[in-house]
Amino acid sequence: MDRRTFVTGAAAIPALAALSRSAALAQPSQPAIDVVERFGFVPDGRTDNYEAFHRLAAYATQAGGGHFVFPRGIYHVAQRRRVPQANRDPREVQNAEYVGVDGLRISGYGAVIRLNGRTHRTHVHDSTFMPFEIRLGRNIVIEGLEIDGGIRDMTRELSVPEGYAHLVSLNGCSDVLLKDLDLHHSQVDAILLSDDYITSGRLPGRACRNVRLENVKCRNNGRGGLAALQVLGLSAVDCEFSGNGFPAPNYRGHPPGFGVDVEPDRSRPGQNIDVKTGNLEFLRCTFNDNRSAILAAYPGNYQGYCRFIDCNSRNANNDPNHMILSWPGEGMLVRGGVHDAGRGCIWLTWQSPGSRVRLEGMTIRTSHIHGMLLAHPGGVGEVEDCEIIGTHTTAESGHFVFFAGNPGEGRRHVFRNNRMFIPAARKDHSRAFDFEPNFHHTDLEGNEYRTDLAVPGEYFVRLFNRENCTVRNERFRGAFPGRQDTIRPLPNDAHDTRLPFSSG
Repeated sequence: MDRRTFVTGAAAIPALAALSRSAALAQPSQPAIDVVERFGFVPDGRTDNYEAFHRLAAYATQAGGGHFVFPRGIYHVAQRRRVPQANRDPREVQNAEYVGVDGLRISGYGAVIRLNGRTHRTHVHDSTFMPFEIRLGRNIVIEGLEIDGGIRDMTRELSVPEGYAHLVSLNGCSDVLLKDLDLHHSQVDAILLSDDYITSGRLPGRACRNVRLENVKCRNNGRGGLAALQVLGLSAVDCEFSGNGFPAPNYRGHPPGFGVDVEPDRSRPGQNIDVKTGNLEFLRCTFNDNRSAILAAYPGNYQGYCRFIDCNSRNANNDPNHMILSWPGEGMLVRGGVHDAGRGCIWLTWQSPGSRVRLEGMTIRTSHIHGMLLAHPGGVGEVEDCEIIGTHTTAESGHFVFFAGNPGEGRRHVFRNNRMFIPAARKDHSRAFDFEPNFHHTDLEGNEYRTDLAVPGEYFVRLFNRENCTVRNERFRGAFPGRQDTIRPLPNDAHDTRLPFSSG
């Protein structure tokens, strides 16, 4: 896939998102059913609505769907699960499960579902009730609800893992719209997108397809905001994934504490899953102060693309991994937005031959010495028109931009028209470590390196392999050092040091 195809595909994101929305809303017109009147819900914040949730789920499953409205109020659920998820004994507390629905719409503007978290968890199956566990459904809309997972009232033994207790669990569902939701303080992830194996035990599992999130807030959940495990086609627009992994003062969160976790359990089509996970897009989303990365995609067998368009993020927790993407599909694109990594790093890797990672027009603030990009053989990395701002407070920290791996015959990495600022750190306005980008098989062109150093530091070094890199129209502003004897040469590398530089 060439650059024009990749960038043009990114420009088409609104059309893809609109397609997802129209598919999710393609439901038969049905009269709305008041859940208080029909199923006996009591929204007074005290009455236990456990049985009412089961009456609703049983009715919707038997009817094959329907439009259900939660009137304004607080819907308390006192019951808690104590048995493994596979235990479907009706004498035990069970989740509200919707199976095989086609055309399910649940609306609840002004309604709050509040789960009971008043417990000390001593084993993995001690979990909160799940109000929406949906399996093999299609044409689904859930909108307007706030769901409080109750973790602020919970404690646990530190050895007890998270369990299965999502606020919205979609297993093998397609054409889904989640809209105007506030999902917070879940014991685990607020939303799970997985296949039906988790509830049916059948292989190969059926992955979710064509899921859209609009104005969904996933905040302060115990493990993460969104677990996108088995899903082909995910679009999140104007959503927030913040504070995850930091659920409550008395409950220590569960790792990894990501904003979004892309971690397929199964990746062999036809054997353990029907399709591989892929084609993920995030538009105008916010990722602030999660315990760890804003999004992590572990090495796995993905397909298609992963895109961030005009998203913003902040890392006030100083976790070293602010963004982790290891994507062996077609490629990744991060365009626009401000990403303040704090003392963390932007860590992007790609693994498939022919894949492409592109950072375009974004602002990156970081003080971490770790990398921005790492290419595996056959993949291409591009960084263009970005503002990379150092925020160092110690003399030892610095920048490290790393392009490695041979992209293949006729292909080059690109580092073009970027603006990079390297701050002083010592009291005399010098520093020991200034800047260290490391390039192989790369075209460097039109980049500007700036510093507020009042006096030269010990060294400035830019490494590039003279045999396979080209350098054009690079600009340097400020008192960068240039003593060649401060550099430790590496074989086959060209070390670019100079003094004086223009101070203009």
